[in-house]
Amino acid sequence: MGEQGAGSRLVVFVGAESTGKSTLASMLAREQGAQFVPEIGRFIWEEKQGQLVAADYVEIAERHRAAEDAAVARAGGEYVFVDTNALTTLLLGLRFGQVTEPVPPALLRYALECRTRYLHHFVCADDIPYEEEPGVRENAAWRTQIQQLVLDDLDRRDIGYTILTGSLEQRAARVLATLAAIASQGNSITRTAA
Repeated sequence: MGEQGAGSRLVVFVGAESTGKSTLASMLAREQGAQFVPEIGRFIWEEKQGQLVAADYVEIAERHRAAEDAAVARAGGEYVFVDTNALTTLLLGLRFGQVTEPVPPALLRYALECRTRYLHHFVCADDIPYEEEPGVRENAAWRTQIQQLVLDDLDRRDIGYTILTGSLEQRAARVLATLAAIASQGNSITRTAA
């Protein structure tokens, strides 16, 4: 499915590791009878035990997009809830030093297209307890650094987003209220905090 058709349904959750993206996106998908797209990068990271090269990040972005398109094609609900996107894939690749200049053009293109590919970006805040997961995550200080990089990147790209704080239920309610507001306005809204 093309960018325009996918973007009308794709709702993406971004943020650092251990901010509740997967839990929230999968719960909303279940409750709304919608499709859920997990973070493909996590599977590849685990398969390769964190030993990735730039080509792996391109593969992550491509497989993730393919999963999104497949979810849109089979979607029964109004939305498809997505855990992470190419912006975070690029950002983490650079931060880990596994993607270096010159960045693969495909990865740059996928990151650029995130501005129009999604109906809205939700940023899961780091106000929940950090969950240690050996071999995947670094530590709570790393999470805080990555969280700021995610926000800075969205601002730099002028991508509208909503920051989600509080309990899982509070976050879910905020997502649904924001999506209702977007539907009533007929377009995406600008940055908002919880």
